[in-house]
Amino acid sequence: MQGRSIAEFKKEEEELLKTIEELKEEIVRLKEERRKLINEVKALREERRKASREKREYVEKLRSLREERKKILDELAQLKEERKKTRDELVIKRDQLRVLRGLLEKEGGRLAKISLKRLQRRLQELEMMQMTRVLRPEEEKRLVEEISRLEELIERVRKAKEQALSTMELQAEVKALVIKLKDLNQRIDELRQQAGSVKEELATLSSKIEEYNERIKKLSEEIEKRSTRIDELSKEIDNLYAKYREVMTRLKDIRIAMARGMELSEVEKRREEIKKKMEKGEPLTLEELKLIYGFYD
Repeated sequence: MQGRSIAEFKKEEEELLKTIEELKEEIVRLKEERRKLINEVKALREERRKASREKREYVEKLRSLREERKKILDELAQLKEERKKTRDELVIKRDQLRVLRGLLEKEGGRLAKISLKRLQRRLQELEMMQMTRVLRPEEEKRLVEEISRLEELIERVRKAKEQALSTMELQAEVKALVIKLKDLNQRIDELRQQAGSVKEELATLSSKIEEYNERIKKLSEEIEKRSTRIDELSKEIDNLYAKYREVMTRLKDIRIAMARGMELSEVEKRREEIKKKMEKGEPLTLEELKLIYGFYD
Protein backbone atom coordinates (compact mmCIF):
# COMPACT_ATOMS: atom_id res chain seq x y z
CA MET A 1 0.00 0.00 0.00
CA GLN A 2 1.34 3.43 -0.88
CA GLY A 3 0.90 6.64 1.14
CA ARG A 4 -0.97 5.84 4.32
CA SER A 5 -0.38 2.88 6.58
CA ILE A 6 -2.90 0.24 7.64
CA ALA A 7 -2.80 1.69 11.17
CA GLU A 8 -3.87 5.11 9.87
CA PHE A 9 -6.73 3.55 7.92
CA LYS A 10 -7.76 1.56 11.01
CA LYS A 11 -7.75 4.68 13.16
CA GLU A 12 -9.92 6.57 10.65
CA GLU A 13 -12.19 3.52 10.37
CA GLU A 14 -12.71 3.53 14.15
CA GLU A 15 -13.45 7.26 14.11
CA LEU A 16 -15.93 6.78 11.29
CA LEU A 17 -17.61 3.87 13.09
CA LYS A 18 -17.88 6.02 16.19
CA THR A 19 -19.37 8.85 14.12
CA ILE A 20 -21.83 6.40 12.53
CA GLU A 21 -23.02 5.21 15.95
CA GLU A 22 -23.42 8.79 17.12
CA LEU A 23 -25.37 9.62 13.97
CA LYS A 24 -27.59 6.57 14.48
CA GLU A 25 -28.28 7.51 18.09
CA GLU A 26 -29.04 11.10 17.10
CA ILE A 27 -31.32 9.97 14.28
CA VAL A 28 -33.16 7.60 16.63
CA ARG A 29 -33.49 10.35 19.25
CA LEU A 30 -34.79 12.87 16.72
CA LYS A 31 -37.17 10.32 15.21
CA GLU A 32 -38.55 9.53 18.66
CA GLU A 33 -39.03 13.23 19.35
CA ARG A 34 -40.75 13.63 16.00
CA ARG A 35 -42.97 10.59 16.64
CA LYS A 36 -44.08 12.05 19.97
CA LEU A 37 -44.76 15.41 18.37
CA ILE A 38 -46.77 13.78 15.56
CA ASN A 39 -48.89 11.96 18.14
CA GLU A 40 -49.34 15.22 20.06
CA VAL A 41 -50.41 16.99 16.85
CA LYS A 42 -52.93 14.22 16.13
CA ALA A 43 -54.35 14.55 19.66
CA LEU A 44 -54.46 18.36 19.41
CA ARG A 45 -56.19 18.21 16.03
CA GLU A 46 -58.78 15.81 17.42
CA GLU A 47 -59.30 18.14 20.39
CA ARG A 48 -59.65 21.08 18.00
CA ARG A 49 -62.19 19.17 15.86
CA LYS A 50 -64.18 18.37 19.00
CA ALA A 51 -64.03 22.01 20.14
CA SER A 52 -65.13 23.15 16.67
CA ARG A 53 -68.13 20.76 16.74
CA GLU A 54 -69.16 21.97 20.20
CA LYS A 55 -68.72 25.57 19.10
CA ARG A 56 -70.98 24.98 16.07
CA GLU A 57 -73.67 23.65 18.42
CA TYR A 58 -73.47 26.82 20.51
CA VAL A 59 -73.49 28.98 17.36
CA GLU A 60 -76.67 27.19 16.20
CA LYS A 61 -78.26 27.79 19.63
CA LEU A 62 -77.23 31.45 19.39
CA ARG A 63 -78.86 31.78 15.95
CA SER A 64 -82.04 30.12 17.19
CA LEU A 65 -82.19 32.37 20.26
CA ARG A 66 -81.66 35.48 18.14
CA GLU A 67 -84.61 34.47 15.96
CA GLU A 68 -86.69 33.84 19.09
CA ARG A 69 -85.72 37.24 20.54
CA LYS A 70 -86.60 38.94 17.23
CA LYS A 71 -90.07 37.34 17.30
CA ILE A 72 -90.54 38.46 20.92
CA LEU A 73 -89.47 42.03 20.10
CA ASP A 74 -91.72 42.12 17.02
CA GLU A 75 -94.70 40.94 19.07
CA LEU A 76 -93.77 43.42 21.81
CA ALA A 77 -93.75 46.29 19.29
CA GLN A 78 -97.18 45.22 17.98
CA LEU A 79 -98.62 45.00 21.48
CA LYS A 80 -97.23 48.43 22.39
CA GLU A 81 -98.87 49.89 19.29
CA GLU A 82 -102.14 48.17 20.18
CA ARG A 83 -101.85 49.43 23.75
CA LYS A 84 -101.38 53.01 22.51
CA LYS A 85 -104.51 52.72 20.34
CA THR A 86 -106.45 51.23 23.25
CA ARG A 87 -105.34 54.06 25.57
CA ASP A 88 -106.33 56.67 23.01
CA GLU A 89 -109.72 55.02 22.53
CA LEU A 90 -110.18 54.76 26.31
CA VAL A 91 -109.48 58.48 26.73
CA ILE A 92 -112.08 59.32 24.07
CA LYS A 93 -114.70 56.95 25.55
CA ARG A 94 -114.14 58.31 29.05
CA ASP A 95 -114.60 61.88 27.80
CA GLN A 96 -117.84 60.84 26.08
CA LEU A 97 -119.00 59.10 29.24
CA ARG A 98 -118.22 62.19 31.31
CA VAL A 99 -120.33 64.34 28.97
CA LEU A 100 -123.27 61.88 29.07
CA ARG A 101 -123.12 61.64 32.85
CA GLY A 102 -123.13 65.42 33.03
CA LEU A 103 -126.28 65.56 30.96
CA LEU A 104 -127.95 62.91 33.07
CA GLU A 105 -127.03 64.64 36.28
CA LYS A 106 -128.78 67.85 35.18
CA GLU A 107 -132.18 66.35 34.58
CA GLY A 108 -131.86 63.17 32.59
CA GLY A 109 -131.25 61.01 35.64
CA ARG A 110 -134.56 61.99 37.19
CA LEU A 111 -136.46 61.78 33.90
CA ALA A 112 -134.96 58.40 33.03
CA LYS A 113 -136.55 56.95 36.17
CA ILE A 114 -140.08 57.99 35.10
CA SER A 115 -142.16 55.20 33.64
CA LEU A 116 -142.60 55.88 29.93
CA LYS A 117 -145.51 53.43 29.72
CA ARG A 118 -147.48 55.23 32.43
CA LEU A 119 -146.99 58.54 30.62
CA GLN A 120 -148.06 57.03 27.31
CA ARG A 121 -151.09 55.44 29.00
CA ARG A 122 -152.03 58.79 30.50
CA LEU A 123 -151.64 60.44 27.09
CA GLN A 124 -153.96 57.89 25.53
CA GLU A 125 -156.53 58.54 28.25
CA LEU A 126 -156.43 62.29 27.63
CA GLU A 127 -156.63 61.87 23.89
CA MET A 128 -159.63 59.51 24.35
CA MET A 129 -161.29 62.04 26.66
CA GLN A 130 -160.76 64.77 24.08
CA MET A 131 -162.40 62.64 21.41
CA THR A 132 -165.30 61.23 23.40
CA ARG A 133 -166.35 63.91 25.83
CA VAL A 134 -168.03 67.24 25.25
CA LEU A 135 -166.06 69.89 27.11
CA ARG A 136 -166.47 73.53 27.73
CA PRO A 137 -163.99 75.76 25.93
CA GLU A 138 -161.86 76.42 29.02
CA GLU A 139 -161.81 72.66 29.82
CA GLU A 140 -160.89 71.91 26.21
CA LYS A 141 -158.08 74.43 26.43
CA ARG A 142 -156.69 72.94 29.65
CA LEU A 143 -156.95 69.43 28.18
CA VAL A 144 -155.06 70.45 25.05
CA GLU A 145 -152.35 72.15 27.14
CA GLU A 146 -152.01 69.08 29.36
CA ILE A 147 -151.76 66.80 26.31
CA SER A 148 -149.08 69.10 24.87
CA ARG A 149 -147.08 69.12 28.13
CA LEU A 150 -147.44 65.34 28.41
CA GLU A 151 -146.17 64.82 24.83
CA GLU A 152 -143.21 67.08 25.55
CA LEU A 153 -142.51 65.18 28.79
CA ILE A 154 -142.73 61.83 27.00
CA GLU A 155 -140.18 63.03 24.43
CA ARG A 156 -137.83 64.25 27.16
CA VAL A 157 -138.21 60.99 29.08
CA ARG A 158 -137.53 59.03 25.91
CA LYS A 159 -134.35 61.04 25.26
CA ALA A 160 -133.29 60.69 28.88
CA LYS A 161 -133.75 56.92 28.71
CA GLU A 162 -131.76 56.81 25.47
CA GLN A 163 -129.01 58.81 27.17
CA ALA A 164 -129.07 56.47 30.13
CA LEU A 165 -128.86 53.46 27.82
CA SER A 166 -126.00 55.07 25.90
CA THR A 167 -124.25 55.77 29.19
CA MET A 168 -124.59 52.15 30.26
CA GLU A 169 -123.29 50.94 26.90
CA LEU A 170 -120.41 53.41 27.08
CA GLN A 171 -119.64 52.29 30.61
CA ALA A 172 -119.47 48.69 29.37
CA GLU A 173 -117.15 49.74 26.54
CA VAL A 174 -114.91 51.65 28.95
CA LYS A 175 -114.80 48.66 31.28
CA ALA A 176 -113.92 46.34 28.38
CA LEU A 177 -111.14 48.72 27.29
CA VAL A 178 -109.76 48.87 30.85
CA ILE A 179 -109.70 45.05 30.99
CA LYS A 180 -108.08 44.89 27.55
CA LEU A 181 -105.48 47.46 28.60
CA LYS A 182 -104.73 45.47 31.73
CA ASP A 183 -104.27 42.29 29.68
CA LEU A 184 -102.03 44.12 27.22
CA ASN A 185 -99.87 45.49 30.05
CA GLN A 186 -99.58 42.03 31.55
CA ARG A 187 -98.60 40.47 28.22
CA ILE A 188 -96.10 43.26 27.55
CA ASP A 189 -94.51 42.69 30.97
CA GLU A 190 -94.28 38.95 30.26
CA LEU A 191 -92.66 39.56 26.87
CA ARG A 192 -90.20 42.03 28.40
CA GLN A 193 -89.18 39.42 30.94
CA GLN A 194 -88.82 36.83 28.18
CA ALA A 195 -86.75 39.24 26.08
CA GLY A 196 -84.54 39.97 29.11
CA SER A 197 -84.10 36.27 29.83
CA VAL A 198 -83.21 35.54 26.19
CA LYS A 199 -80.79 38.48 26.19
CA GLU A 200 -78.99 36.99 29.21
CA GLU A 201 -78.84 33.61 27.46
CA LEU A 202 -77.43 35.30 24.36
CA ALA A 203 -74.74 37.00 26.44
CA THR A 204 -73.85 33.66 28.08
CA LEU A 205 -73.71 31.88 24.71
CA SER A 206 -71.64 34.67 23.15
CA SER A 207 -69.19 34.43 26.04
CA LYS A 208 -69.06 30.64 25.64
CA ILE A 209 -68.42 30.93 21.91
CA GLU A 210 -65.67 33.46 22.58
CA GLU A 211 -64.09 30.95 24.99
CA TYR A 212 -64.21 28.30 22.27
CA ASN A 213 -62.68 30.74 19.77
CA GLU A 214 -59.84 31.42 22.18
CA ARG A 215 -59.40 27.70 22.88
CA ILE A 216 -59.40 26.81 19.16
CA LYS A 217 -56.92 29.62 18.51
CA LYS A 218 -54.55 28.32 21.20
CA LEU A 219 -54.88 24.75 19.91
CA SER A 220 -54.09 25.97 16.39
CA GLU A 221 -51.05 27.82 17.72
CA GLU A 222 -49.89 24.67 19.54
CA ILE A 223 -50.43 22.58 16.39
CA GLU A 224 -48.53 25.14 14.31
CA LYS A 225 -45.71 25.23 16.85
CA ARG A 226 -45.35 21.44 16.90
CA SER A 227 -45.76 21.15 13.12
CA THR A 228 -42.94 23.65 12.67
CA ARG A 229 -40.77 21.63 15.03
CA ILE A 230 -41.69 18.43 13.13
CA ASP A 231 -40.56 20.07 9.88
CA GLU A 232 -37.32 21.18 11.55
CA LEU A 233 -36.74 17.67 12.88
CA SER A 234 -37.43 16.16 9.45
CA LYS A 235 -34.82 18.46 7.92
CA GLU A 236 -32.35 17.65 10.70
CA ILE A 237 -33.00 13.91 10.19
CA ASP A 238 -32.55 14.29 6.40
CA ASN A 239 -29.28 16.14 7.00
CA LEU A 240 -28.12 13.45 9.42
CA TYR A 241 -29.02 10.75 6.90
CA ALA A 242 -27.08 12.61 4.23
CA LYS A 243 -24.13 12.89 6.59
CA TYR A 244 -24.60 9.22 7.52
CA ARG A 245 -24.44 8.22 3.84
CA GLU A 246 -21.33 10.32 3.35
CA VAL A 247 -19.62 8.68 6.32
CA MET A 248 -20.72 5.21 5.16
CA THR A 249 -19.31 5.93 1.69
CA ARG A 250 -16.10 7.11 3.27
CA LEU A 251 -15.99 3.97 5.40
CA LYS A 252 -16.53 1.75 2.36
CA ASP A 253 -13.79 3.57 0.48
CA ILE A 254 -11.38 3.09 3.35
CA ARG A 255 -12.25 -0.57 3.65
CA ILE A 256 -11.84 -1.07 -0.11
CA ALA A 257 -8.53 0.75 0.04
CA MET A 258 -7.47 -1.37 3.00
CA ALA A 259 -8.55 -4.58 1.26
CA ARG A 260 -6.86 -3.76 -2.01
CA GLY A 261 -3.92 -1.83 -0.62
CA MET A 262 -4.86 1.29 -2.62
CA GLU A 263 -4.88 4.97 -1.91
CA LEU A 264 -8.37 6.47 -1.55
CA SER A 265 -7.68 8.83 -4.39
CA GLU A 266 -6.95 5.85 -6.62
CA VAL A 267 -10.19 4.17 -5.49
CA GLU A 268 -12.17 7.30 -6.26
CA LYS A 269 -10.41 7.75 -9.61
CA ARG A 270 -11.02 4.13 -10.57
CA ARG A 271 -14.69 4.46 -9.58
CA GLU A 272 -15.12 7.46 -11.86
CA GLU A 273 -13.64 5.49 -14.75
CA ILE A 274 -16.02 2.58 -14.09
CA LYS A 275 -19.01 4.97 -13.90
CA LYS A 276 -18.11 6.36 -17.32
CA LYS A 277 -17.98 2.83 -18.71
CA MET A 278 -21.45 2.18 -17.23
CA GLU A 279 -22.78 5.36 -18.81
CA LYS A 280 -21.45 4.26 -22.20
CA GLY A 281 -23.07 0.86 -21.74
CA GLU A 282 -19.80 -1.05 -21.76
CA PRO A 283 -19.70 -4.38 -19.89
CA LEU A 284 -18.05 -4.42 -16.44
CA THR A 285 -15.84 -7.09 -14.91
CA LEU A 286 -16.61 -8.69 -11.57
CA GLU A 287 -13.80 -6.73 -9.96
CA GLU A 288 -15.18 -3.48 -11.38
CA LEU A 289 -18.63 -4.30 -10.08
CA LYS A 290 -17.24 -5.01 -6.63
CA LEU A 291 -15.37 -1.73 -6.65
CA ILE A 292 -18.30 0.40 -7.84
CA TYR A 293 -20.75 -1.12 -5.36
CA GLY A 294 -18.32 -1.15 -2.42
CA PHE A 295 -17.85 -4.95 -2.15
CA TYR A 296 -14.51 -6.22 -0.93
CA ASP A 297 -12.99 -9.48 0.39
